[in-house]
Amino acid sequence: MHSVLEIIDESTDSAGPDLISLDDLKLALSIEGATEDAALQAAITMQSRLIAEYCHRRLGLAEALETFTLDRNEYLLERQALTLSLYPVVEVIEVSTAGATAADIELDPASGRLWTGGCWADTVVAVLYSGGYDLPEQAPARLQQAVIQAVNDGRTTGSRDPGIREVQHGDTRVAYFTPTLSTASSGYLSATVVDLIQPYRRLYVA
Repeated sequence: MHSVLEIIDESTDSAGPDLISLDDLKLALSIEGATEDAALQAAITMQSRLIAEYCHRRLGLAEALETFTLDRNEYLLERQALTLSLYPVVEVIEVSTAGATAADIELDPASGRLWTGGCWADTVVAVLYSGGYDLPEQAPARLQQAVIQAVNDGRTTGSRDPGIREVQHGDTRVAYFTPTLSTASSGYLSATVVDLIQPYRRLYVA
């Protein structure tokens, strides 16, 4: 089975990608004044995008039409769920199968899983719904903390050569801590950031 997601409507205020506001980030990092605002805002957006990509999810709130198509000779077992791409789900507006509106629909909003009373009998199922987080206010605390950590990592290591681990001058020695990067699939996210966002990662098969 494969699905095609079409965004029907979204508000730029809630669609993201920013997972935390500039004011909240500055408060968490004890940053005063506005001299760094442009750089910090750009860092929020970049780290939020990296986190969404690692999670294989579009996190911002939107209304969408998602069409599921069964592959040739594929069938679904009774009570097997369809999983919507935008979750948590706010509202399922309509579910259509072969041109008719399906009834007897059950939904788990948190996971985006959608069931029918029996099995999905048609090869094409279209779901019109709204889902995702109203960003940045509704972003889960772990995702917001992940952005704070990622931005702070960049600020503390960005001004020096990452290959330098230690500097010694006379009797004074300064050792630098460099956050450990996780596996290649996480890009430039540190292991600490990956641990924070792991519960929100969507299982994905290319």
